[in-house]
Amino acid sequence: MNTEIIRRPERTLKDDPAILSPPIVTEPLYQCGTAVTVLSFVPNAIIELDISGSSISVPGGFPYPNGVTIALPAPLVAGQAVRARQSLGSATSPWSNSVTVLDHTKDYPAGPPRPVINPAPVYQCGVRTGVGNLLQGGNVWITDGGIEVGRVDGCAQQQGVNISPPYSLNDKVRAWFELCGDPSPPSIEHTAGAPPLPTPAVTLDTIYSSSQSVTIKNVLNGAKVTLYRGGILQGTWPCWGFSLTINGLSPVSTGEVFSASQQMCPSDPPSPPTDGTVQPCSSLPPPQIGPVQGGDQQITLTQFVPDAVITVTLTRCLPARVVVRSFS
Repeated sequence: MNTEIIRRPERTLKDDPAILSPPIVTEPLYQCGTAVTVLSFVPNAIIELDISGSSISVPGGFPYPNGVTIALPAPLVAGQAVRARQSLGSATSPWSNSVTVLDHTKDYPAGPPRPVINPAPVYQCGVRTGVGNLLQGGNVWITDGGIEVGRVDGCAQQQGVNISPPYSLNDKVRAWFELCGDPSPPSIEHTAGAPPLPTPAVTLDTIYSSSQSVTIKNVLNGAKVTLYRGGILQGTWPCWGFSLTINGLSPVSTGEVFSASQQMCPSDPPSPPTDGTVQPCSSLPPPQIGPVQGGDQQITLTQFVPDAVITVTLTRCLPARVVVRSFS
């Protein structure tokens, strides 16, 4: 008697650009919040928020790296239900799951959590500071020696705050937060130190043809980053440090050359320029997916190219058919 195993072919699913997945509304949402952050949408989609029957639509721009934070026409009220959907051309996604607005005093009876200056440290001449551990939709501000030097009302959970005037050496810097008139304790005090000299060079992530984004890394906290494209100035941006993604460029072509540098104090020379040449789409690496379990309604990508279109295919492998035959 012999056993023959016949393997069934996998199912192949056709990609349909008219099908859009729903975006994600960042949780939690709290009463008095004046902004909602939406993630995971198609570049340049229109994002529509529904707040218990009231609708607001805004251009989403580019989802990477921080999504879009949408200012609301009125503060949120506990018990409201918030959901989102996206539209691009003639395609419209289903609504996302509804997120119920909460009362922050139930989760934080002693007041909102203390904000955290992130990343740290802060440097002399810094012009932008990141603040984390925030309740989205509240108000965050930065003080330098007790004087306010930057503010964002209707913040995200991790928020960059532009600073004016720039920090001076040994300035005392704190972050503050409040929601519904309920203040948090201030952040730990940070002292502005001298930035490293010579100014270190930035790095450029690989850029691929048709992209509209450039990601620059190894950025000093509070530095100004300058980008050139084919020798033509594209602009200068303040950065809270580590990484800066510049979106909204006209689509790039294979062989184009980008150059980026950073600078802290005007009296110090900028970093040496770092060049990057646009690569063809045939060089795109495969995205990497985090752990997936049965029942999951979304997946997490751990590595991908910003503004690339990610196609997710669910392939159900049918079990092999086992045939037992006897031969005489």
